[in-house]
Amino acid sequence: MSNVVHIYQWYMRCYPQDISDKTNLYTAIQTNAAYQGLKHPVKPTKEGKFMPDFTYRYMTEDIPYGLLVIRGIAEIVGLETPNIDKVLTWCQEKMGKEYLANSKLQGKDVASSRAPQRYGFTTLESIL
Repeated sequence: MSNVVHIYQWYMRCYPQDISDKTNLYTAIQTNAAYQGLKHPVKPTKEGKFMPDFTYRYMTEDIPYGLLVIRGIAEIVGLETPNIDKVLTWCQEKMGKEYLANSKLQGKDVASSRAPQRYGFTTLESIL
């Protein structure tokens, strides 16, 4: 795992000219010009209001191909992820999917993700 770097270092490498406050990870993300103006897409309701579009790629791609990978690795190495679990529980409800079941990545839709569990990986050695 010697090639794994902290996400802060990744931001500094990938966005060196776009980040105006490089104090820490939080300020780097908050002041990254590449992210300015990005908003979650919305769709109109019958009442003339707006609600988030949960079918947009922020949910349909970032959850199964990003966050579930991180959660899957954490589960394999025995690391608890209460905040990720809260996000996944909320997202899977909005998306009509099931990834987490009984606090494990064993829901019916894990097979459509890139979580290591999809591929039968159960140990860190099998991933590496």
